Amino acid sequence: MKSIFIIFLLIITIKVSGQTIASNDTTAKLTTEFRNKIISESRNGGKLDFWTPIKGHEYDGAMIVKGATAAENIYASNKEIAVIKWVLNLTKLGVKKNDVIYLYEALKGRKIRDDEISLVDLGIKNYSE
Repeated sequence: MKSIFIIFLLIITIKVSGQTIASNDTTAKLTTEFRNKIISESRNGGKLDFWTPIKGHEYDGAMIVKGATAAENIYASNKEIAVIKWVLNLTKLGVKKNDVIYLYEALKGRKIRDDEISLVDLGIKNYSE
């Protein structure tokens, strides 16, 4: 009976932690240390750097979604694919959309554009599928 109670407490703790992470407002939880780690790993060959490997080929493209017909296929440049992969990996780490946008702007040193927000949405959508 005691072990069942401990398991129950563990499950409740995990659920509560999950709700904290799944909250829409994670700005307060994005610590300076975590932010700096993401930014540093997103540059110069870091684990989240999807831009360096495509240097010189940013505008080459690939099909990212196969449609029912050739006209319905969706293509993206390597530069766009890099953003989608970056967002997908941040989403896997539990980073929410508002924080992803904040981090992207910090990484790029400018405001995010509307077309880039669409790429963020696509990266998040790919994670949830």
